[in-house]
Amino acid sequence: MKAIVLYYSHKGKTARYAREIALYLWSKGLHVSLSSLSDFEPSKIKEADMLITGCWTCGWFVVGQHPHQTWCELSKPLAGMVPPERTLFFTTYKIRTGSMFRRMKKVMEIPPDTQSYELRSRTGMLTADDRHILDALIYSTIHQ
Repeated sequence: MKAIVLYYSHKGKTARYAREIALYLWSKGLHVSLSSLSDFEPSKIKEADMLITGCWTCGWFVVGQHPHQTWCELSKPLAGMVPPERTLFFTTYKIRTGSMFRRMKKVMEIPPDTQSYELRSRTGMLTADDRHILDALIYSTIHQ
């Protein structure tokens, strides 16, 4: 099984979180490709069994959170290439994530009521709860 982990990072926290996610998936026996969105070749998405993609949270302190415009522009060509149930969105943030995941789904043309996997981190470090969510993604992908 192959996972593609894509990120857009501003100061390095999101890149660190993406690396932690990729290392965890690799430790579970998956073939993992880790790349910044700006370096990723969109045609490679066809090789993916699952897509993990994220960026840092932009916006005001407690309202108007949204994915960075660069993440949106670079992610748009990937919309619809991996089924929503095999897609995970992640973000790093300072105070709140607000409507971040709803807006990420919109960019990826996933209906707002469709269940998808989500990870969020203030520190850029993978937690035990994050690992459980990644395990659920792996399990559901294997059993589809």
